[in-house]
Amino acid sequence: MPHTFQSVKDMEKLADSSKLYNFIESFADFGNQFSLICGKIKALFGQPIYETENLENLFLYCILTTSEEGEEVYLDIYCAGSGPAVGGMQDEKSRRAAKALVDYVWQAEPVNYAYKAYYLDGATTLEFGIRDGAPYYNETELRLSEKEFRELYARLST
Repeated sequence: MPHTFQSVKDMEKLADSSKLYNFIESFADFGNQFSLICGKIKALFGQPIYETENLENLFLYCILTTSEEGEEVYLDIYCAGSGPAVGGMQDEKSRRAAKALVDYVWQAEPVNYAYKAYYLDGATTLEFGIRDGAPYYNETELRLSEKEFRELYARLST
């Protein structure tokens, strides 16, 4: 394997990081792909540095990649409104490592999990996960009073 990957808990290594690759390149069957890739990430790297109920800031992992030559690159796997992505420095070695990471994750078997999150731009509740190896993704309109919406927004913004 050209690279090895290890989850680390050092957020300082992620300074100046920006998106290099999306895990999902198409909106065709986006929901199931979303659930599947999250299950694969969990299978490979376990618990993230943090996890929230806000889809626009759902989770963060710091990944140390090491090439066959011993070159180390720090990348992050995160989930924003556009879905799970890999970030890092905007240089060629980071792009190569990020592409290898995306390929590595897609080859993994997902773990079963269940999650509930909110996407406030569309005012929706998302319930997604992997059940018995199969992905599911349900999106429903969030029906809240203005006061309830403000309270949810405040809770998710902290």
